Amino acid sequence: MPKSLTRLVYRSRSLVAPDDTTAVKAIFEVSRRNNKRDRITGCLAQPDGHFTQVVEGPGVAIDALMARVAADPRHDNIVILGRWPAPGRLFESWVMALPDHTPLKEQSFRIINETGTGAQVVSALLELTKRPESLYGIL
Repeated sequence: MPKSLTRLVYRSRSLVAPDDTTAVKAIFEVSRRNNKRDRITGCLAQPDGHFTQVVEGPGVAIDALMARVAADPRHDNIVILGRWPAPGRLFESWVMALPDHTPLKEQSFRIINETGTGAQVVSALLELTKRPESLYGIL
């Protein structure tokens, strides 16, 4: 485990149409490849026109990832919901999980999409990854 494990949560407005499955799949595949290379794990959700993501890994890799996100024309209005040192990985089995958010209750959906703090978003997305039937992504 890296000495400087960092967890970061952000939300951005997606400039990718939610029904553009080809674009979402491309984002997911590139993210998986890059995350594996950079020893980053996490979870990406794309609810209602937003990207919400939890990432965890070495601090310098998280910084490089966020620089790529900031330069990516598919994102707008990026907001960091939280960044903190992490004693261990919560998404250790997931280079990038991509959950189906449709089974969420309205309150959990709002937490992920609109109102949640970093810790609340982590909790909601972590819960989704515990239900294999709700995942699009694979290890």
